[in-house]
Amino acid sequence: MRKSRIGMIGTKLLIYSIIIVLIPTIMLSYVSTDTISDLMISNQNKDLDRNMGILTERMDSVLIEFDTMTSYTAQLPVVINAVKNKDEKTLQDFANGLEDQSWVDLVVFTDAEGNVICASYGDTNAEISSYVKKLLGKNTLYAYDVLPNEEASKYSDYELDGYDALAIFTVAPVHDGESLIGTVTYVDIMNKDDYWVDRVKEVTGDDASIYLKNVRISTTSQMDGVDGYGMPASEGIFETISKKQDYIGDISINGVLYLGEYSPIYNIDGEVIGMTAVGTPQTPFMALLNSTIQKIFFIAATSLLIAVLVAIILNRKIIVPIKKLKNSAEIFGHGKYDERVHIETGDEIEELAESFNSMAEEISRSDQKLKKDANDLKHSYDELKEVDDLKSELISIVSHELRTPLTSILGYIQLLKDETAGKLNEKQKEFVSVISENSERLKRITDNMSDLVSVDDDVLDGEFNKLNIKNAVEEIISSLQHFADSRNIILLEDVDDSYIKGDKSKIHQVLANLIENAVKFSKKQTKVTVTGFEDNGNIHLEITDQGPGIPKEHLDKIFDRFYQIDSSSKREIGGSGLGLAVCKKIVESHGGSIWVESKIGKGTIVHVLFPLVK
Repeated sequence: MRKSRIGMIGTKLLIYSIIIVLIPTIMLSYVSTDTISDLMISNQNKDLDRNMGILTERMDSVLIEFDTMTSYTAQLPVVINAVKNKDEKTLQDFANGLEDQSWVDLVVFTDAEGNVICASYGDTNAEISSYVKKLLGKNTLYAYDVLPNEEASKYSDYELDGYDALAIFTVAPVHDGESLIGTVTYVDIMNKDDYWVDRVKEVTGDDASIYLKNVRISTTSQMDGVDGYGMPASEGIFETISKKQDYIGDISINGVLYLGEYSPIYNIDGEVIGMTAVGTPQTPFMALLNSTIQKIFFIAATSLLIAVLVAIILNRKIIVPIKKLKNSAEIFGHGKYDERVHIETGDEIEELAESFNSMAEEISRSDQKLKKDANDLKHSYDELKEVDDLKSELISIVSHELRTPLTSILGYIQLLKDETAGKLNEKQKEFVSVISENSERLKRITDNMSDLVSVDDDVLDGEFNKLNIKNAVEEIISSLQHFADSRNIILLEDVDDSYIKGDKSKIHQVLANLIENAVKFSKKQTKVTVTGFEDNGNIHLEITDQGPGIPKEHLDKIFDRFYQIDSSSKREIGGSGLGLAVCKKIVESHGGSIWVESKIGKGTIVHVLFPLVK
């Protein structure tokens, strides 16, 4: 027993209802989460850029401040005289006073070669001298560099816990007139100095840090109330920074997820010796995203429940009338065209039932009419078939009856050309040439008529041999030269010396038909060109004229039998409408193809392809 599929409508309705709810819910979820994610990333990137800008501005301002202080110190007369005279006591007192009055960790005075004269710490000569000489050698006023722990701990206010120090050096030259006599150098240890990073915390509340290589030396981040000095950066970050590239990515600080940005710190030699880092917590954004997702799930669950209830109600109101309509349709489908259905639901199903009844009524009437029309059509087809058979028989008879006298005429014309019946004067020769040419044209017409019958019978016999296509084209052009001259048409030929396999008479028939058509339809005092070239294993012939062109709507029909373009030019020139149909059949029987391109007012190109043989 065939299973009824009406019962599946309720299931489908339920599924469709669920899909209708789920699709916009999924789209809303995707758009919402994607929008929030984009917004979160955009805001985080803005926060990172702002934080990094604040940190960079703070570091730049310190450098400018130190540069100003060293320049001011270098211009003081007391400093100039003391450096000039290498007055260690005066310079020592001055250095100690500067250190007490500022937050500079070390003040150093050197001679013109960078050798330390004195400093606020007297035993720093060797290390500090090497840095000063490096700055002087590169003509640099300030730079970052690394001080070994044993050196930096001598004048740092903080315990460095065994770590080396990241320091800034600012140098100002001391001149006596125009002569360089020494330098003033300020050194500041950045380890555990929160002044560099606390500006970020003050302005945005986010964290910032400075690293010496991979170790945090200055930070606003704390763990259990203690500053997070000495903590290493996450794995892989410094490796990226060492390649002189910025790093942006997720990091975890004290168990809190941050989006962090890191930038390299360079020494005077262009080497990466540390990093600046800023971070912004992802917790607020993740909370917003989770809240949105929860709301979307709540809306989806509620909508899904409503959709299921609506589907169940609609299912009960739709299935019964549909089953009734189905039963009537099955009865109608068994050929009982008097079957009608009666449904009163006041909706589209009732309209469908009315449409069914109208359709049934129309089909019943159409069935009767169709049976009558089928009988009439069969009678008409039989009559047309008989007429078509008579036409083919008539064409066959006419072409056969014309062949005998036409062969005789051509024979006598050849005798006249050979002057067998007597010598001809020039005028007579011209007349005989015209008669010969038109007789050949008449022969082609009879050949076309004969071949047309063969086309109808799908029989087109021929003797296939190797044929030089260039010679064939030249022969046809020679035979049509007088016809072309009479219309002031120039015949041109440029065909590759190639060979095809075909029936010579049939190939000549195709070429003669096409070239003669080109001459007939060309404007006077123009040219007809026959070109041929190798094209992917074929010889590609193009017969080009400069005639009026063929309208686009006729191009697909010109190869039909008896088809003639209904135009004044066509009526003047005349034609049987057989030539192109026969040409197409002959070309295809040789494994080739033929088509036409044409532009109104420009002319026509007939393309013919024949397979080449070696």
